[in-house]
Amino acid sequence: MEITTILQVAISLVFVWLVLSIAVMYIQDWLGTQLRWRSQMLETFIGNMLADPALADQFYNHPLIKSLHSGEEGNRRPSKISSQMFTMTLFDLVMNAGKKTSILHQEVFKLRATIDQLQKNDKARADAQFELVMVAARKALNTQAGEEALDNALANVKLELDNLAKINPLLQTAVQQTLSNVKITTQDIDGILQTVTEARKQNSGESEQAPSTTMDQLRDGLAIMAVTNPQLKQALDSLFLGVDQYGTKGEDALSRGRQNIEKWFDNGMDRLSGWFKRSAQNISIIIGISVAIVFNADTLMIGQTLMKDPVLRNALVAQAQSYSQKPEGEATSMDASQLKAIQTELTNMNMPIGWVGAPLDLTGLPFVQADPTQNQYCTMWPINDKSFYGLSMGGKCYPIINAPAPNDVTGILLKLFGLLASGIAAAQGAPFWFDILKKAVNMGGSSAPQPAKSA
Repeated sequence: MEITTILQVAISLVFVWLVLSIAVMYIQDWLGTQLRWRSQMLETFIGNMLADPALADQFYNHPLIKSLHSGEEGNRRPSKISSQMFTMTLFDLVMNAGKKTSILHQEVFKLRATIDQLQKNDKARADAQFELVMVAARKALNTQAGEEALDNALANVKLELDNLAKINPLLQTAVQQTLSNVKITTQDIDGILQTVTEARKQNSGESEQAPSTTMDQLRDGLAIMAVTNPQLKQALDSLFLGVDQYGTKGEDALSRGRQNIEKWFDNGMDRLSGWFKRSAQNISIIIGISVAIVFNADTLMIGQTLMKDPVLRNALVAQAQSYSQKPEGEATSMDASQLKAIQTELTNMNMPIGWVGAPLDLTGLPFVQADPTQNQYCTMWPINDKSFYGLSMGGKCYPIINAPAPNDVTGILLKLFGLLASGIAAAQGAPFWFDILKKAVNMGGSSAPQPAKSA
């Protein structure tokens, strides 16, 4: 076999794999957008960092993060958050950890566990009411319009809690316990703040307390988190450890602490990216094999056909040459209509893809008789040369093409291998195959047919 033929077959196969890879990327991007894989992974990651579902809810409903939400109703959480945005939001949450609105929000959030214990009917009503409670709690948390507005927001939360308590006696007990916990936690936090304030006065040697700096507010918030979120406090304490050394005070210490948290977040995002890439690769293989099966893109059959058909081989090489001249961004990203156009071109070239051929009109001929050996008929299990291997629909027989007979075990195994090879190849990504296609076309040089030039 000539080296030119082998090279042309290789170029043609790479081009077919490239098209399949583009289809896989398109499907995967669409699924990722619809199922919000990236945003869900990021949400899980941030939830693990904050070590508290209630605090994670506060984080995502913070005005800075809400500004990153998308969707018509702003209910799609972001798939990417910068380390600076994360740090600023976290600082604000820590500095406000001792506020009654924050404590109330965290205690109310715990009611979800009680609601999950209810029977089906009560649970449905409680779920709906709990959402109203959380909306009121979030509104109170973000209220910045003065004491009167804050009192009204807190009153609204308590009103919604009363409505929730009426649904079930179990909830009534849980709501009462929640309000009691808020009161106890507030008292504990007041005691912590009083101790911290006295210690700060003693350290400064002044009878009057100096105006608190941002760093002081962060320290106070961290002290409060010993009650509300000890796990996150431990992590942040380690990140703030030593920021006051070398004589750094005030803004310098704050800047060092901010840098440590940003580095902590960026390191976590690097691990998240690796996790996402591994997950995406596994999903790509599943989608790739599915695409190969749906389109019956059998690498072995395509390769055999290309070896025997120089016309098809030359046509595909010409297409590949023309395609390799495109910019990578344009060549490796297509919409549905462009993919459909390429599929049509490949079909018109009589590529051995697809499962069903053009229908055969068998009108007037019985499909199944008492003695089928005497008549033409359409069946998925042909038993003689008068049997059409196909699907019978609407008086026509749609022949099954590019597929072995059901009793051909060897053919079935080869078909499965060919489809698996196509699926794995398609999962490698369009940029990978586009780069190989350009190199293969350049290697082909004058041995490959040149694409036709427009007059």
